Amino acid sequence: MDFFQKLGNTLSNTGKDIAKKTKDMSDISRLNHEITKQQEAIAKTYSQIGKFYFENYSELDYPELKELCNSIKEANQKIEGFKSEIIQIKGIINCPNCNAEVSSTAAFCGSCGYKLKDETVDTPNESTDSSKE
Repeated sequence: MDFFQKLGNTLSNTGKDIAKKTKDMSDISRLNHEITKQQEAIAKTYSQIGKFYFENYSELDYPELKELCNSIKEANQKIEGFKSEIIQIKGIINCPNCNAEVSSTAAFCGSCGYKLKDETVDTPNESTDSSKE
């Protein structure tokens, strides 16, 4: 009987240890998640401070920050270039009236109806073909 009692106590204690370790791991995981959330909030705030500075004070002469501001400006120019390339690949243009994306072959904007092309534009070789006849 003593053997079974010791075995029962051992199993009971082991179960309690496992439950405590599981709870501890759960608590640690929850706390690590909270730490990550706070770190993300700090990074977002730093980003907002930097954006505010860039938008309002980037033209001021702070040599320590001038290079960083210039790199942002260069990156924004590259982004605009990439967007232009995407538009060319897609075969679209922006409507000059409402800025909607429209097929480059469209005569009218599908959003606002703005006339995009003159109907009197001659296609190449059309006038030269008629003069040969």
